[in-house]
Amino acid sequence: MSTGSMPPDSSGGTGAIATAAGGASPEALAVEVGAFCATFERWASRKAVEVGASVPRLRLLYAVHCDGPQKMATLAEALAVTPRNVTALVDGLEADGLVRRVPHSTDRRITLVELTGDSDQIAEQFGTYQASVAGLFDSLTGGDRETLLRLLETLHGRMHADAGCSAGENGASDA
Repeated sequence: MSTGSMPPDSSGGTGAIATAAGGASPEALAVEVGAFCATFERWASRKAVEVGASVPRLRLLYAVHCDGPQKMATLAEALAVTPRNVTALVDGLEADGLVRRVPHSTDRRITLVELTGDSDQIAEQFGTYQASVAGLFDSLTGGDRETLLRLLETLHGRMHADAGCSAGENGASDA
């Protein structure tokens, strides 16, 4: 059986890393990372629901909280989603009274998205979400956390270099 078709093991992973002869192969790591990412996305979404939102809604609200009123295209780029997705998010947030669309002060063609409510509440909600997600790493030793962070930063840099982006660009989730 190839590592690409391995069923999940009892921990939710594929077991590919443990079965790779002579250490973990890049292919086995790719399978395991893919399985982890899918599981993490579902888990993080549940954590967001626990604080009363979805991950995309939290990220959009937090972006506007941190950077002030923004163009929808700027939000789409910052959140790495399509403009259509931002429109749907803003529609929902606007219906909930959390954001509003306002005309740009000098360019009639531009519509900005701004917060309507208490920005401290949004920061608190996002902070609660981040703390909840950070709890995943509580059981790791300090050394394991440092190693994981170093590896993630290395891989993140390689992906940006491969995509022709600068390593400093914000393409990662704040989760």
